[in-house]
Amino acid sequence: MKNLIKTLPLLGLLFAVACTKTTVTPSASSVALSSIDAQAQPTLSIGDQYGGGIIFFLDSTGQHGLVAALQDMDTTSSWYNQVYWLVNARATGIGKGAVNTRKIINALGNTGSYAAKICIDYRGGGYADWFLPSKGELNLMYKKQAIIGGFVSGYYWSSTESDYKYAWSQFFGFGYQGIYDKKFGFFVRPVRIF
Repeated sequence: MKNLIKTLPLLGLLFAVACTKTTVTPSASSVALSSIDAQAQPTLSIGDQYGGGIIFFLDSTGQHGLVAALQDMDTTSSWYNQVYWLVNARATGIGKGAVNTRKIINALGNTGSYAAKICIDYRGGGYADWFLPSKGELNLMYKKQAIIGGFVSGYYWSSTESDYKYAWSQFFGFGYQGIYDKKFGFFVRPVRIF
């Protein structure tokens, strides 16, 4: 080992450092920085106004979830863009509305005024990542409607498609979910992920 250390002084120094037990005591500045980092994480709850809307879902970390826009869009709207088209927006679960909405926009185009287009054009809170909620997200909104606020006792579109002519919607008077002709004018409430 002596020969190796003589020949390669740097290697010997690294070996000596690696074999030495050291104790590191945090400095006052690193402790203060840790406190600031801990304080930077907001405590979020269902019903809080955050990220341009009202939180209606939080994941297990409590730092990410879904917010609903503060109010419905100005008018009722059809699901389709004046033509029946199978777009394969069939995802139903929590966190799937954004994928469905992208599929709808890609198939039906970024012109006209229909439910998914109204949502992607919405800029509530200065955010540009709003989407039409999936069937599961819409049902969760129905269950949390008293917390979110501003809903009417009417039908709301989801982004979940049934087939080329029908898509899922939900009646906010008593919660019924069903498939309806895409041409019907229903209410729209945008959602975003944070």
